[in-house]
Amino acid sequence: MTDDRHLQGLAGAERISSSELAGQRTTAGAPVDLVVIGTRATSAVSVVQRAHRQWPGASIAVIHPDPDAVRRRASYAPGVPLDLVIAGADDSDLPFRLQLLRSSSIGRRRHSAVLDAVVHGANRAETTAPSPVTAVGALLEHAPLAVLVADDGGGLLGWNRRAEVLFDLQPGSTGQSVDDVVPGALAMVDKTTPPGGAGGPPVDVHPPLRLRVADRVDVEVSAVTSQTDLGRPVVLLLVVDVTDQRRVERERDRLAAQVELLGRVSDSLMVSLDLAESQSRLAGTLVPALADWVSIQLWDERDQPAGVLVRHRDPARAAVASRIERLKSRSGVITEPSRRAASGQEVYLREVDAQGLVAEVPDAGLRSLVQQLGLSSVIAVPVPGRAGVLGSLLLARGPDRTRFTDSDLGLAVEIGRRAGIALDNARLYSGQRHLATELQQSLLTAPPVVSFTDIAVRYVAAAQQAQVGGDWYDAFRQRSGDLVLVIGDVVGHDTRAAAAMGQIRGLVRGICFTSGDPPSQLLSSLDEAIVGLELTTMATAVLAQLSPPTRDGVRMRWSNAGHPPPVLLDTSGRARLLGPGSGRADLLLGVDEMARRTTEETTLAAGATLLFYTDGLVERRDQDLDQGLQRLLSAVEAHAAEDLDALCDAVLGAMVPRAPEDDVAMVAVRPRPISCDEVVPS
Repeated sequence: MTDDRHLQGLAGAERISSSELAGQRTTAGAPVDLVVIGTRATSAVSVVQRAHRQWPGASIAVIHPDPDAVRRRASYAPGVPLDLVIAGADDSDLPFRLQLLRSSSIGRRRHSAVLDAVVHGANRAETTAPSPVTAVGALLEHAPLAVLVADDGGGLLGWNRRAEVLFDLQPGSTGQSVDDVVPGALAMVDKTTPPGGAGGPPVDVHPPLRLRVADRVDVEVSAVTSQTDLGRPVVLLLVVDVTDQRRVERERDRLAAQVELLGRVSDSLMVSLDLAESQSRLAGTLVPALADWVSIQLWDERDQPAGVLVRHRDPARAAVASRIERLKSRSGVITEPSRRAASGQEVYLREVDAQGLVAEVPDAGLRSLVQQLGLSSVIAVPVPGRAGVLGSLLLARGPDRTRFTDSDLGLAVEIGRRAGIALDNARLYSGQRHLATELQQSLLTAPPVVSFTDIAVRYVAAAQQAQVGGDWYDAFRQRSGDLVLVIGDVVGHDTRAAAAMGQIRGLVRGICFTSGDPPSQLLSSLDEAIVGLELTTMATAVLAQLSPPTRDGVRMRWSNAGHPPPVLLDTSGRARLLGPGSGRADLLLGVDEMARRTTEETTLAAGATLLFYTDGLVERRDQDLDQGLQRLLSAVEAHAAEDLDALCDAVLGAMVPRAPEDDVAMVAVRPRPISCDEVVPS
């Protein structure tokens, strides 16, 4: 099967053809140490398989013009020896390698004979019956993966040692379906096709199959086609242990999921500064992503419940969750994990049985409700604030879900920390908002009751501040009996603007009550007081005087210091702006005490509506002022038939977003129809 020059130096060499090899039968003659397959062999791998079966103890070498092609085909061919040598015909060191290979074979044979003699006796008769299992060959036997050999019908023919251990195979497993050993493998076998001809390379015929064996080992199964030494097509199922890889992947996925959940927790807590809404959004993020249900308890400075929220993943159990909230809020009863967490401890109970439930929920009434929600695994962590622990966060899973792990505890601690920062901010904001509201309400008093006109006032605070700013309204009577209406806006939007607004409002009241001057002179006096008292502030304002009605109606005089123009809705339902008669607005207050100011005058018919407002009603970042004014006129006309309070509410609903960027103040008046007795002579 080879050229003579390749066998130089090899004593006792015998040459036979491939066809002669196929007809050989095992004999008891002299042992064969080395088989050299030369370039004349038509299918080198098939000859290797036959030679290895004929002389399993012999070393085998292949001499071929394309050694790489032979190596590729031999890689997954059953019945190929582990020490197979594949060389090119022109390799200069080939004789030396062949001699070395033969010596190795002789050494192995002698070692095996000695070992066999020691263990079994030198003359032990051969009684072992031939195995029905197809031999996979030394190469695949020593491969670092499990190998199953199946016929084209999916019947199991053989396997290597790793497969035997992994799948607990016995000699009797031969012939059974590969699906019984590797679920899903039969589909891989069914899609195989025989090799494209003798000597063709193995063909990968199916995407890898991933499964878990005996619930302990993760494997990935690939299928390649091959054939035996007799040309019988087979499919090799190559099973790689990927347990460590899957463990790393699961850990990676777990960490990614935790990072993603933390991101969603932070996002949910950034949406609102309302304490109750923040709690609700946090609970919605954690359930069901991390827990089946969650309980968030916050405490006030006197260690009394200040906010309790319980949320379950099942909407049908919402009533039970609400009962727990009421019970905790009214009586202060609490679970033991929540109590410990509120004291600053981290609690992790991987498994809670019936006896443990009694210990962890001592109150019988609360325990009954908790049982309805389901409690098999618990984590409770503190919710820390700036000055101490604000409360606790309890996460619970029911019996139908996997138990919490140590990594879940670490995640919960971080969630509690982030929640503490956000909820502390929300609590601080809530306190500031309450204080600001009280301050604002003390400055923005209710309007007086006037016989000849209805008066309505509104104030909406900006969403991004502590509900205090420089917008204000006022309505009061002068000594003369005239009604004074004021709408104004101090430059700025903070507590300093609110303080300046309070000072200016007081000055307006004092100046107007003691003076009978027209509106323009009243604003000039106010301008002089701002400069003289060194208030260092600026403001826009409209000041109007409404006199008791005459036969023609209610006379109104007003002066505008750089403020948006009032809206007049006449009795026909048409709205218009009361702009300056000269076409040019007066200067705002606090800029020039000598600025010239003008007084405008009109008469309001009974049933007409006059609307004063601040710029927060009409100004938006995404539209210019003219568009805002036009929207206002349209909104007023659309609700012209409403009573005064309903009109104000409708205008605010149409013009002000849910979270306004600026304060909005409004004053609206509507003269009433009067009898002849109430008419003041002209």
